[in-house]
Amino acid sequence: MRTNGMGWWVGLLVVAIFTLGISTVQADDTPLATAVLLPSLISSVAEQLVPLTVDLPDKSATSSVQVKIATLVYCGTDGHGGGYAVGIAVPPESTFSPKALSAADCHEALSAVAKRATESPGTPNWIYAIRAELAWTPWQLKLALSGAAQATKQGASAPSLAGLRSLANYPTSNVAILPPPGDNRRFDVAFGFPGTAIVAALFASGRSGDPLAALPGEESLTTQAAEIPKQANMVVGAQYSFINDLLKLYAPEYEVPIPVQGMTEKMIARDVQVAGADNSMTATGRLVIGNFGYHCAVHTAGADLVITRIELNPIGRDCNSADLMERLQCQGEQLATSGSSQSVANALTSYYQGTPFHYSTGEHPLRFDLLDRQITATFEALRSSSKGTTISEAARASITSEPQSANRTR
Repeated sequence: MRTNGMGWWVGLLVVAIFTLGISTVQADDTPLATAVLLPSLISSVAEQLVPLTVDLPDKSATSSVQVKIATLVYCGTDGHGGGYAVGIAVPPESTFSPKALSAADCHEALSAVAKRATESPGTPNWIYAIRAELAWTPWQLKLALSGAAQATKQGASAPSLAGLRSLANYPTSNVAILPPPGDNRRFDVAFGFPGTAIVAALFASGRSGDPLAALPGEESLTTQAAEIPKQANMVVGAQYSFINDLLKLYAPEYEVPIPVQGMTEKMIARDVQVAGADNSMTATGRLVIGNFGYHCAVHTAGADLVITRIELNPIGRDCNSADLMERLQCQGEQLATSGSSQSVANALTSYYQGTPFHYSTGEHPLRFDLLDRQITATFEALRSSSKGTTISEAARASITSEPQSANRTR
């Protein structure tokens, strides 16, 4: 896999954004959504993006140095608001696979990391241990090479990385990140690098004046750590208005499993919207079962939102047809709907009561292309919570990738 500069970092940082969706414009600096990638997920993504051949610009504007990143470890914050990683670079034609780097290598001298890599069998004529820095300022993601140490075999020479610093700048404002029908929406994306995590925050384009103030810091994440399940590798939070726009755009209706004994009709939910407060959330919409239609409210509560009760009220119908038979049929159906609403609500409450109100991709993983690979992401919610106007999910995300060419041959 080959790319220009070190654009593969963009993939590592935006994976979470594809789970978020869309929202209306907000009037303040509150993010529409925030995703926190925890260390295990970052490591998984980094491992799948290598080996990677990159073209690094040299002192001349007309040429470049080509190397292959063979292994990589994300180290965390650099103490100055950015993040950094350490990797091993080898000749682009080399098939050498050095031992995987670990967090301990982040704090070693690059010369020691390079020397240790040469002790593996099959070492090429030269290798570099490199340190790459990531920094974000409104609205640019900046990638830089902050250090490199080479190790060469006797008589061999390595390409010079001397003088290399800035590798690439990526604009993160007014970007389109959604599939149709939301591909005409534009967003500003802010990044933070607290501790060993990476934070991505989404804003309506042109509406944030102070995005840095909205990013959670290391102290905030440390405080929340006790509430995050150990299996979780990602935390996503979104404004309720954001979720409601997502539902309107991508899920105007969907089928709901029906547990009521003896009922064979499909149960369809339509026009679902959500609202919440501290430790509570209610989803409202229309529930249609055959010819019966109800206004539905699903109430949840608790530190991990669980369903407490389901309410159904019949949807009023216009039974003023001039045709007597049509009018009588309509009135009969209306009466049946009114009579059944409480029994159906009780059955649904009995079935769903105590069930966590979680979102998971299930059999519908997220898929998108990154460089020459197809990325597949699944999302299994482990804990849901609501505070004020925000709903959050602590989840376990799984990221896999494969060359696009492999998909085309299937």
